[in-house]
Amino acid sequence: MVARIRSRVLGLIVAVAAFGAAAALYAIAGSRPFAADRAPGPVETAIARRLVRLSIPRSERDAANPFGGDQLAWRSAADHFTEHCAVCHGADGRGSGIGSHMYPPVPDLASPPIQQFSDGALFSIIQNGVRWTGMPAFRSTDDADEIWKLVSFVRQVPALTAADLARHDNDVGSRAAAATVVMDGTAFQPAEVVVRAGEVLEWVNKDPFPHNVSSAAAGLHSGDLEPDRIWRYRAVTRGTFEYVCTLHPGMSGVINVK
Repeated sequence: MVARIRSRVLGLIVAVAAFGAAAALYAIAGSRPFAADRAPGPVETAIARRLVRLSIPRSERDAANPFGGDQLAWRSAADHFTEHCAVCHGADGRGSGIGSHMYPPVPDLASPPIQQFSDGALFSIIQNGVRWTGMPAFRSTDDADEIWKLVSFVRQVPALTAADLARHDNDVGSRAAAATVVMDGTAFQPAEVVVRAGEVLEWVNKDPFPHNVSSAAAGLHSGDLEPDRIWRYRAVTRGTFEYVCTLHPGMSGVINVK
């Protein structure tokens, strides 16, 4: 009963805040363009941040990161961040060209407003996403451990250096591939592979023309690979993922990440 009352009170607060924001926006809409290329005002920003905080249950807000004592936990989340988050947040977490033009703009993960969130709050935001923004929910694709390691990555962002990113890239490049897919005869061979999370998978183009490896769900974006080029990828998210060559319709493959 208490939980139900709290839920209703929270819903009422959110509704009132949203109504207030809508009223303010309506009042100014006639005086200036209602466009996404203008920075949110202080009132809108304050309301948005408050709504995010109110949407996080206290039980989740107070949760502790089980990898909080592991200083290297962030490294195991670096691939996931690069493949799924960097397009908006930038490779170093401080923003990208696309993220800066979103509405609201994607925040700098090193900034005080983000770093002041508790670990549990960051976990909730990553797991559930944030409505009315571009932040998706990762609940259906990542397990709790993977999300906690992303929290560790966010905590590392203020101290992240170019050398850290280079070291991570070298780590992927130096690992032996657990499986190799050959692009030959306008086909992926083998058409289906099985690897474990954390293992490296590579594609080799043996055709006399370019191919690519593309999957939005798995975060595969190789770019066009010229003949004899190799592209490597470290599997992070568990699941079954289909991928294609966008240059040659019908050329597809499957990755099973255990």
